[in-house]
Amino acid sequence: MLDVVVEDLTFIYPGAVVPALNGVSLKVPPGSALLLHGETGSGKSTLLGCLSGACPAFSGGTITGRVEIGGRSPQAMTPAERVRRIGVVYQDPEAQQVHSTVAREVAFTLENLGVPPREMEWRVAEALAMVGLSDRAEDAVASLSGGLRQRVALAAALVHQPAVLLLDEPASQIDPVAAEELWDVLRRLRDDFSITLILSEHRIDRLYGWVDQVAVMEAGRVAATGSPREVAAWLCRTSPAQAPVLARLRSRPGAPDHPEEDMAPALTVREVRQRIGPAAGTPPPGSDGPGGQSGAPPNRLIAPATAPSVRSGPLARGPATPDILVGLDRATVVYSGGVRALDECTAALVRGRVTAIIGPNGAGKSTLLRALAGAVPLSGGRVTGARGHVGPVGPGEPGVPAGPGAVRIAFLPQNPNDLLSQETVAEELGLALRLQGVDRRRVEQAVAQAAEAFGITEWLGRHPRDLSGGERTRVALAALSAAAPDLFLLDEPTRGLDPLQKQSLGRWLRASGRTAAVATHDLDFVAEFADAILFLDRGRVALAGTPAEVFGQALWFAPVVARALRGAAPGVLCLADAVAAGWAR
Repeated sequence: MLDVVVEDLTFIYPGAVVPALNGVSLKVPPGSALLLHGETGSGKSTLLGCLSGACPAFSGGTITGRVEIGGRSPQAMTPAERVRRIGVVYQDPEAQQVHSTVAREVAFTLENLGVPPREMEWRVAEALAMVGLSDRAEDAVASLSGGLRQRVALAAALVHQPAVLLLDEPASQIDPVAAEELWDVLRRLRDDFSITLILSEHRIDRLYGWVDQVAVMEAGRVAATGSPREVAAWLCRTSPAQAPVLARLRSRPGAPDHPEEDMAPALTVREVRQRIGPAAGTPPPGSDGPGGQSGAPPNRLIAPATAPSVRSGPLARGPATPDILVGLDRATVVYSGGVRALDECTAALVRGRVTAIIGPNGAGKSTLLRALAGAVPLSGGRVTGARGHVGPVGPGEPGVPAGPGAVRIAFLPQNPNDLLSQETVAEELGLALRLQGVDRRRVEQAVAQAAEAFGITEWLGRHPRDLSGGERTRVALAALSAAAPDLFLLDEPTRGLDPLQKQSLGRWLRASGRTAAVATHDLDFVAEFADAILFLDRGRVALAGTPAEVFGQALWFAPVVARALRGAAPGVLCLADAVAAGWAR
C-alpha cells in the first residue's frame, strides 16, 4: 500500500513559456481512487506523466516541487523500481505496443523483470481474465480494435501487480458494456487489493459514483478538490457544463434548485430514480417509451436494417425520401487470420445528415468507415457511390484518387497522430489544399477559417506533437475541414475532448448540412447531434433508426440521461433534451 504526495509541483515542457503544471498539490491515501477532471489541455496527462516518471525522463522539460509515491520520487527510481510500484495505461494504447501477440505483449514487463516462465504464465492468464481477453491470448494485437487494444494495455499494466495504477482516459475507446466492466475491475483492485488509483477521464458520470476524490484541473492548476459530491455541487454552481450530467438533473420538471440539493447532488442513476419516485418505471411493452414510439417491436435490436431513418422532431432536415450519398451493399471484409470484420454488411449514408455508428468493441465500426473510405479491400460486395480523397487516410493507406464528380472524402482515424506529419499546426491545416495545388492566398484563408472554427488559432505556430491528445484531435479535424470535403468519416472524434469541445464539434457537424459518419462510444454526443444511428454487431447492421428509436429500446447502449429518466420522461435522451424539458438546470 503506497500513498501519493504532490506538493507545489511545477512542470514546463522544452521551449514552452507557460508551465503545463503550476503549483499543483495533492495527496492520495493508500488504496483510494482519485479522478482527475478538467478541460482538454488542463494538465491531467502531464500530471500523470510526472507521477509515472515519464516527465521529464522522456518528454524533457523542467520539474520542480515534490512528487512521491510511497516516499520515493518516481524521477529518482530505477526503471525496475518504477515498474514494480507503478502501472500505467496511456491515452494511446498503440504507443505501448511492443510485441505482436496479446499474450506476449502482456508478458513483456515480466520478461524484463526476470520472472520465471511458470509464474509468468499464470500471471498473464490472470491479467487477461481480469480484462475479459482470455480467448484472445494468441491474437495479433494489430488485428484488434482500438477498444480491445486499450484492454490489452490495462492487462499489461496489471500483470506485475503494481501498488499504484495510473490511467489516462482508459474508457475513451471502449463500448458502454466494456466500460462498466472496466470500472468494476478498478473498484475491485481498490477494494480487494488496496491498489491506489489515479485516473484521468472525460466520461465522468459513472466515475463520480464510486471514486473517493475528485481534483478539477484548470490551466495547469488544481481549481477544486474534495469528495465527488462536494466537487459536483461546486461545478454545478461555477461551471455547469463541466459538471456530471446526473448532478444537474432535477427531481421533476421545473423543480426549483434548493441549496440542500446543491450540497448533495445525485451521482448515480439509482439516486436519480429514487428522487423521481414511482414515475421512473420502465414502460410496459407497446407503450410510449423514451423515444415516444408506440408499439415498437421488442426484438428490433436483432432485426436487419439497411438505410438509416431520418431523425424526427425539431432537428429533422431535408426531404422525406433519403438522398443516399454513399453506402455499402453486402460488403465483406476479411482480415489476416480469417477475422471477418464486415459480414455482408449493408448500410447507407444520407446526404446532409450526421449518421452515428455504435456497437460493441470489435463489431466492425472502424472497418465500416475504412471500407467507405476505400482504405481496406472488400472480399465481397461493393461500395455504392463514387469516392475520392481530399487528403491522406493514414500511413500506408493512399485511398482512392478523386475524379470528376467523385464524392470527396475526409477520414479521421482513431489515432489522430496518423494524420499529423507537419512541423506546425498551420502547415498541417493547409497540407491537403497544397497537395491539390491551391494557391497560397486561398490556403491561408482556409487555414485561418478552420483554425477559428475549431478554436485553435493560438496554436498555429506550435508543433502538433507538443499538444495533448484532445488538442491533436481538434487539429486533425480542422485539417480535414480546411479542404471542404463532401463527406466526413470520423472514428472516435470526441476522444480526449471535454464537454464544451464536444458541443462545439457537434454544432459544427450540424451546421450547413454536412454529411458525416461518426463511429463513437459517446452515446450522449450521439443522442444530441446525430440524425440517424447504425448499430453494428458482428460485422452487420443490426438496427438502424433515429436516436429516439434506437435509444428508446436499448438498455446498456443508451445515454445516461435516457437511462435515468426512462419511463418518466419520454423523448428525453440527453442533457440538452432534459434542459429543454425542465428536467435539468
